[in-house]
Amino acid sequence: MAPMFRYFLGFQVPADRAGWLARQLPPVSIDLFAGLKPQNYHLTLCTIAETQAQHPFLRQQVAKAFASGLPAASPIPFGRIVSRDMGAELTTTGNVGDIRHLYQGIIALLESQGLEPMHRKSGLRPHITLGYGACDFEAVPTAWRWTPSELALIESHVGHRRHRVLQSWTLAPPAQGMFDFMEDELPPPLRYAA
Repeated sequence: MAPMFRYFLGFQVPADRAGWLARQLPPVSIDLFAGLKPQNYHLTLCTIAETQAQHPFLRQQVAKAFASGLPAASPIPFGRIVSRDMGAELTTTGNVGDIRHLYQGIIALLESQGLEPMHRKSGLRPHITLGYGACDFEAVPTAWRWTPSELALIESHVGHRRHRVLQSWTLAPPAQGMFDFMEDELPPPLRYAA
């Protein structure tokens, strides 16, 4: 029996950026393609439950897993909108190692509560789905480096394209990197006598 509710963790695209992304999607036939509402644009990190009825305690389990805090946010380098497997999505380009590190940290916290990602056998492929259905267009260059500020637990009503945020958690900003020219301004390291 197909699930009626899907629960996933992800990053919701801010309203101003969602509207901008919707305008980047090239014209496609609306007979076969259904674009998502921009307010539903998100990057899914992982699905953690699929159920027939609404899950009564999942939000509390996830909140308990994140009680000690989340890893810091990381930038996500997006680069193009593509048609892929009966849909359209914004995909990443370049190094996505930082977002993979964040994902692994979140998964480790979830495991403390017996929660594991579903459907992630091949690992994380960061992308934002913009719509479903047949579409065929040349890739559209869309450079956007996004640093999400919140992680959301979202309840999806399968087949109805409805999403409900159950709870969100603020991510700390990414750690500030040090520039080479700053090294000479740092005090010398402390040395201890043996």
